[in-house]
Amino acid sequence: MLSRIKILGAPDESFIREPMPLDQSLAWVSPDQHLVNPGVEIFLAQSAYLRLVEHTASDLENEVGGLLIGAGRVDPATDRPYILIEDILPALHTESGQTFVTFTQDTLVKLHGELENRFPGQRIVGWYHTHPGLGVFLSSYDRWLHEHFFNDPRQVALVIDPCQDAGGFFCWQVHGQLDPSHPTGFFEWRKEQPGSVVTWHNLKPLSDELPGEPDAGRANGLDPEEATW
Repeated sequence: MLSRIKILGAPDESFIREPMPLDQSLAWVSPDQHLVNPGVEIFLAQSAYLRLVEHTASDLENEVGGLLIGAGRVDPATDRPYILIEDILPALHTESGQTFVTFTQDTLVKLHGELENRFPGQRIVGWYHTHPGLGVFLSSYDRWLHEHFFNDPRQVALVIDPCQDAGGFFCWQVHGQLDPSHPTGFFEWRKEQPGSVVTWHNLKPLSDELPGEPDAGRANGLDPEEATW
């Protein structure tokens, strides 16, 4: 069973050097975290997470998807690249089924127009889609799509199973390969509120503090100069 999707690529863009927002973030890790070595750190804004949950829960029978919108940065202390996912662009004009979602020409035109009008100065930092009831992984076609349309080493793929309330990111590894079977976690970028909004059951918070407590800011337990998993 293959996912079928056609999507826009992302323009090349130099990243600004700026410290990672670790003090505002809570790290979530997957059971496979020790098996991956991602080439980019991922910060997902709470507002973007909530919009993702809302969109991906809108159809539990068929796949849905869209684009991840934000910005890229490089931490000056470590030269470690990272992305800030600040919003999403749902693909509304699609042809979809239980195991596929195809972006039509109307989809691409709408997404391109929305990106320019609603998010000037921001970029496509990746894409997302669902696997209702099937789990969190990249199918062979998902992998083909990511390799051909999202081959910037800082672009990511997010797969969500809304039926199992699970999610995970797939990204280019430090060695340049794409692991389709072992998702990585992310930093919950808590810009809006001190507590956590993450509900995906397959991820665990990497913190001694409870996710809802304000003091869990540097939740990954890492020094800013060691901001790697």
